[in-house]
Amino acid sequence: MRSGGRHPIKKRTAYALALAGISAALALLFVWLGVVTRYVTIAFYAAAGLAVNVPLSKKYYASSIFALLVSVGLSFLVGDVAAVSGYALYFGPMALISAIMWEKRVKWYIAYPVKVVWINGAIAALYFGLKGIQVLAPDLAAALPYWAIAVVGTVALLLIDLLMNYAYRNLKTVAAKVIRDKDEREVTEEELRAAEEDDADPFERDGNGAQKANGVQSDSPFGESDDERESVGAETSPDKGEDGNPPADGDGQ
Repeated sequence: MRSGGRHPIKKRTAYALALAGISAALALLFVWLGVVTRYVTIAFYAAAGLAVNVPLSKKYYASSIFALLVSVGLSFLVGDVAAVSGYALYFGPMALISAIMWEKRVKWYIAYPVKVVWINGAIAALYFGLKGIQVLAPDLAAALPYWAIAVVGTVALLLIDLLMNYAYRNLKTVAAKVIRDKDEREVTEEELRAAEEDDADPFERDGNGAQKANGVQSDSPFGESDDERESVGAETSPDKGEDGNPPADGDGQ
């Protein structure tokens, strides 16, 4: 039972890692497309951020964070720092942060200040440090001063964030239909400990003095339910016929 009880957890871990690897590969592909096709760089970076959220749509938070870190780290292999900094500093992290806040039902008066601060921090870093603004919006960078870029960029990126939230909700719906977990229910540590204790003493009695059948209670995730035991008992009982009634005189002899 001990090895069998942990098997679903190991399977879910392997499944989550595989999903993170696929998401990171898709995100890296979109980043590369954004580097080689400069005129739609923002669209491809937004698609890369959405790809990172695929594990999150199945409640694998750590897998999405892992996919983001891997895709950001490898993105510097497909383009220079200025070219991929827009994804590394904003579109990748913001897509994940925004989706997590949506999943956790964070109130708008908390979520939007966080987004505005992140947006302006990213714009400042891209404008003064990494020169990524010249890659993402070269015409805007050449025509406007920094304060105007910050205002226009904040409004534009908040609108893009709304579109990405809408896309994430659709992604979540599609993922629920296409990506199905083999084990939808995750076994908890308490259930594992209870199952191991039952294995140690299969004839242990509960608090009411009733004996447990083979160490499995009716609500155990590893054993039979009460309905299953009743159905088995009805099929195998020598005192009842196939229709559930006692046999007539002379039957079963």
